[in-house]
Formats: sequence, C-alpha cells, structure tokens
Amino acid sequence: MTSLAAPATIVVSLPAEARLLIDDEATASTSAQRVFVSPNLNPGRDFHYNLKAEFVRDGRTLAVSKEVAVRAGNQTQVTLEPVAAASVASR
Repeated sequence: MTSLAAPATIVVSLPAEARLLIDDEATASTSAQRVFVSPNLNPGRDFHYNLKAEFVRDGRTLAVSKEVAVRAGNQTQVTLEPVAAASVASR
C-alpha cells in the first residue's frame, strides 16, 4: 500500500445562521452542514484546525470553539452548537 498526500475532510453541523471560522478565516457557506476540504496533507500524522462558530441569541453573540485533529484521506464529523445555559436556567 502506497501512502500519498491527500486532503482531509471536515463536515461541520451547526445552526444555518451561524458564522463559521476555520483557523480564524471566515467561511462563506450558510447551511446547517458545511464541508471543508483541506489542502493535501502528508499521511501518517495528525493535523489540527481550530473551528469557531458564532451565533446571535437574544441580541448576544455566543461563540463555541473546538480544536479538531484530522488525517490525510479521512473525514471528521464535528458538531458546534451554542451552549443552552439560558434555556436550562429558565426551566
């Protein structure tokens, strides 16, 4: 088996209205599921991307961040949702 450089794919699930940044670069997509394909990566090691989603709830901006490890040729699923502390506190 020959190991060649290949991209990694990150599939991000989040509210459609959220703003998504990958390594501090805003993405243009506006759907509830967004796909990011990395440049070709060398096989056999982890690469890391920092994902940040920004949401507006009740006039306030909430942010959720997550560091994601990926590998060449693999797909990684990530879910970024706003913390539901306000809805839990109101119960």
